[in-house]
Amino acid sequence: MKHTPETVVLVNCGCNEIQTIARGVRAEHIYSMVMPYTVSVERVLEENPQAVIFCADEPAADRIARFDSVNVPKLISCDAAEIVQFCKEKANCTGSWRMEKFIDEAVEDIRKQVGSETVVLGLSGGVDSSVVAALIHRAIGDQLTCVFVNHGLLRKNEPEMVQEVFQRNFKMNLVYVDASERFLTKLEGVDEPEKKRKIIGKEFIDVFAETAKKINAPFLGQGTIYPDILESIPLDGNPASVIKSHHNVGGLPEDLHFKLVEPVERLFKNEVREVGRLLGLPSEMLDRHPFPGPSLGVRHVGAIKRDTLAMLREADAIVTEELLRSGWYAKTWQTFAIFVPVKTVGMKDGKRTYDHVVAIRSINSVDAVTAEVVQLPWELLFKMADRIVREVDGVNRVVYDITQKPPGTIEWE
Repeated sequence: MKHTPETVVLVNCGCNEIQTIARGVRAEHIYSMVMPYTVSVERVLEENPQAVIFCADEPAADRIARFDSVNVPKLISCDAAEIVQFCKEKANCTGSWRMEKFIDEAVEDIRKQVGSETVVLGLSGGVDSSVVAALIHRAIGDQLTCVFVNHGLLRKNEPEMVQEVFQRNFKMNLVYVDASERFLTKLEGVDEPEKKRKIIGKEFIDVFAETAKKINAPFLGQGTIYPDILESIPLDGNPASVIKSHHNVGGLPEDLHFKLVEPVERLFKNEVREVGRLLGLPSEMLDRHPFPGPSLGVRHVGAIKRDTLAMLREADAIVTEELLRSGWYAKTWQTFAIFVPVKTVGMKDGKRTYDHVVAIRSINSVDAVTAEVVQLPWELLFKMADRIVREVDGVNRVVYDITQKPPGTIEWE
């Protein structure tokens, strides 16, 4: 197992701010890992930690006692300032964890893992998979083949845009697969979010497997990042307490026939962007709003139908267009439309309508761990709403989501 020097393990004993604390420790160039209090002592020791910090909002002595045998500096605290001081003064952390060094180590690790074999990477055009593509390509060059799958859940004009940007910026092997009918057929009638995520994840792997057979690739590259893992692992060991299964974590089938290459799986989103800039990725890739792996599948609440999916795609395009025109795109971390499977009474051209609802969500975040609602100008929201109800057939009402994360997640499903 690879170890990161000066690792600090944060044992989550019930701390709502655990991920924010972890990111704060990393901001001081000290590598931190979050583990649930149910973790075994042996697993903690595998990381060769420089220190162990128990984070709990309430007394949790019963969850901490069994770690007495871990012979490293320990602290019980949820106070960020007390933790940036303990790490430096008591644990003797020097702050040596830097992204430049991470890139060099990741490239070396990829070369050792892959050798002379080939890697197939699922490319979505988002930040995470784009950075992973650049990182793996730096390590092994033409041994990498990127597969861009159109699963029918992409944003408007996304397939054309992604192919154009990558062909213009990189000399990579890129295969385009149109599997939209295949995905949408599998999703028919499925309204439970976790089932949708798992179906999308399994179909992705199946598509990759078929492509990989043609190029004899035993390795699968993925843009898994640290928040994906944290949200997919239950704090108390109970699967029912998982926040949500990410298609690249909880959605992977048990009979996976690939060996995974996940070079950024321990990075937060802001760290992935920093790596991308150091690798020379263009702003049009790095500064795009994050887009979830299951794509519009988790922004279409309930069972996905082709006509309502088309409504969502058009509404989302309007939201993005107005953000760009107003100058607000760069001021928000993520702004998008959600299809709500509810019909309401409305009026159009003096006649009664009974049509669907679209919600707009706009948030700011650093790493997707927490998120604050953006107070978009009313005039901008009015323009978005006006265009959506006028231009998108089947929609007669627009609402604005003002829920922070937590308690809500960024995506609706």
